[in-house]
Formats: sequence, structure tokens, C-alpha cells
Amino acid sequence: MTPFIPNAGYQVIILSDNAFLWLGLHSMISAAVTPRPEMYWIDDVTPKGLLRLQERLLNTHVGQNWLVFTDAARVCDVNACLRNARVRVVADNLSLAQLSHSFSDKTFAFANAATLSDQEMRVCMLLHKGFTPVRIAKILKKSPKTIYTHKRNAMNKFCCRSMADFHRKLCLLDAWSFSL
Repeated sequence: MTPFIPNAGYQVIILSDNAFLWLGLHSMISAAVTPRPEMYWIDDVTPKGLLRLQERLLNTHVGQNWLVFTDAARVCDVNACLRNARVRVVADNLSLAQLSHSFSDKTFAFANAATLSDQEMRVCMLLHKGFTPVRIAKILKKSPKTIYTHKRNAMNKFCCRSMADFHRKLCLLDAWSFSL
């Protein structure tokens, strides 16, 4: 007998190139979740696929909430790119109890939602364009220590452990999300 999981109004997108993940989640969610959510599969996990995901989310009405299932290693990256209150990014390795909680909990909040302050966003935008922290300090008329602090805070919010990882995640962000 399949368990009954109440759906609090979520639609589902599976962002993974793993066809077995899509088939497994599709059959399990179709059988266990009531009412049955609309489900979409985006099998391109490159920045182009993230752009397709963002377009799908932007082309839906305001009241619609989404669960985006992706590989566990990619959750922070996708969170950083989407930064949307209507979207909850969850790992693909959930237990049935965690899956049930994901669909039924409307009060979900990220502990580390990667919401950057305006100053952190400016510093990230300038780093992305190739400026050094010392040069950014001169441009923004701030202390270099302040710029390093903004960079460190942004790296923490994006769950980065190295500069290479940080720059890779900055590349995933769309140009429109960097506004001065």
C-alpha cells in the first residue's frame, strides 16, 4: 500500500541528467502525493539548463510554489542561482518521511538561503568582471578589509570552500541578478 502524502500546493521540477531519478520520483510522487502535482524534467544541468529552469519559474503565476529536486551536490548551486521565495530546492536522496515533509511544510526556511546584501552583490559583480579586491575597494571607496569581508560572507552564503568554486558559482548567476 502506498503512503498518502498531502500536497500543500507544490509543483515539481527535477533538474538532473539522471533518467532513473526522473522515472523513480515521477512514479513515486504520482502514486503517493495527493493532489498530484505537475511534474517537469530538465535533463540539462549546465547553465543553459538553469536558464530554462528560471524561465519556467518566471512564466508561472505568482501563487505557484515549486519543489526542485536535484543532485545533493548541486543543491547549494541551484539555491544560489534561483534565490526565490516560491522555490524550495531539495536533494535527490530524501527518505520518504523527508519527501512527505517537503510537500506538506509551507513554513520551510533555508538556514543559508544565499541572499546577498547590496554591498555583497556589488562586490560579487565586480569580482565576476575580473576586478581584484584592492581595486574594488578603490572603486567603492571602502577599505580592502571590508571588501574581503563581503567576499568571505558571499562565499559562505554560496557554500564555497575555494575561490575556483566561488567563481564557478558566480558564472552560474545571470547577468540580470547583478545590479549596481
